[in-house]
Amino acid sequence: MSQKYFIKNYSINNLSPHVSIYLHMSLHVSIYLYLSLFISIPPLTAQPLDSLLIIAKTNNLELKILETEHLAALERAPQVSQLPDPEIGIGAFPLPVETRLGPQLVRIGATQTFPWKGVLNGKKEVELAKAKAFFERIEDKELDLSFQLKEAYYQLYETLQSQNILERNLDLLRTLERVALAKVESGSNTMADALRVQLKIQELNQEIKILETSKTKPITIINQLLNRALDSPISIPDSLPFATLPFDRNTLLREIGSRHPRLRMFELQQDVSRKAITANELEGKPTLGLGLDYIMVNNRSDATPTNNGRDIVQLRASIKLPLYRQKYTAREREEQLKIQALNHKKSETLNQFMTAIEEAYADYEAAQLKMELYQQQTTIIRAAINILKESYTTQGKGFDELLNLEKDLIDYDLKILKAIVESHRAKIGIERFLISR
Repeated sequence: MSQKYFIKNYSINNLSPHVSIYLHMSLHVSIYLYLSLFISIPPLTAQPLDSLLIIAKTNNLELKILETEHLAALERAPQVSQLPDPEIGIGAFPLPVETRLGPQLVRIGATQTFPWKGVLNGKKEVELAKAKAFFERIEDKELDLSFQLKEAYYQLYETLQSQNILERNLDLLRTLERVALAKVESGSNTMADALRVQLKIQELNQEIKILETSKTKPITIINQLLNRALDSPISIPDSLPFATLPFDRNTLLREIGSRHPRLRMFELQQDVSRKAITANELEGKPTLGLGLDYIMVNNRSDATPTNNGRDIVQLRASIKLPLYRQKYTAREREEQLKIQALNHKKSETLNQFMTAIEEAYADYEAAQLKMELYQQQTTIIRAAINILKESYTTQGKGFDELLNLEKDLIDYDLKILKAIVESHRAKIGIERFLISR
């Protein structure tokens, strides 16, 4: 039975003075509460989650570290694709070597080695492939960063909304307390009912304080991910609807298997090993060397032969033969084993992803069922509370049941909130494995 029906069917003049005073006061309080829902101070503009994600991807230090390391990895390619440094040597003869044209005084030589064709380019390709595989770590970290931010965002939302639910119910309990006190003043009841309500009010106040403290953790996490002052304020929307899953469950496996950066990273690491095998084969080829020696010759003093004191120029060529093949064979086996291990890693990681997605779908479906149940229960409890309020106001009966139902109403409001948050957590549990391009 609604409050409107109660006021229509009961005349205030027929009630005791204390109850009449209470009814006037209750009516004013109710009008105030209803008006306050529509006429209130405009709240701070809520920060959309997408805007926080953009800030995080721009400012997050872990991403900056990985991006810098990726740039550093790209600098490895020019280091390995250049010819070896030439060697220049100089030698003197403390005991000069006598020749027909005169004694040798000083020898100056230069040598340049030339790896087999394709060796330098092969090494360059290996380093570029490593840098490409490393880049996937950045995108994998972006997905993980988005998941952490969303998780903290919904945790903060749940905490703030839990506070709001408790505060709303606190107002209802205070109204009930005034009813109980009015009955005490009229002599129709004892102080016990009012004391029980006051105990419940104290309990809710304490829970609100605990929730206020709990806000620190998600706020700190969000600001740390955004790389800004840890106590920076964060505005959260007043309400969130139950999440929807815009995913085709049957195509998720194919989508994740081909686009997830961690799985692509494993594939690119396999490509690194294949290029390393090719480079290893080329390194097993001979290395050529070319050199030039210039020898300064002094004039003979005991004779004057033709071209007396003419200097010597010598051309040299060398070849380095990789006769000991065990290291090349072992390196190839190493890379082949790495490829096999990466295959296993990819399969295991994909299995873990699909298990997590199935768990997320199960959590989402459970949240849907809970939501339906809690909404039905809440409707029944509210109707029972309205009936018991009228009974207690008119006859002073059913206070314990009324107080218990108020507690149940709080619990179900919190459970509805939790079901909504769980639906969003299930959604981000799937989104963490999807990348949009």
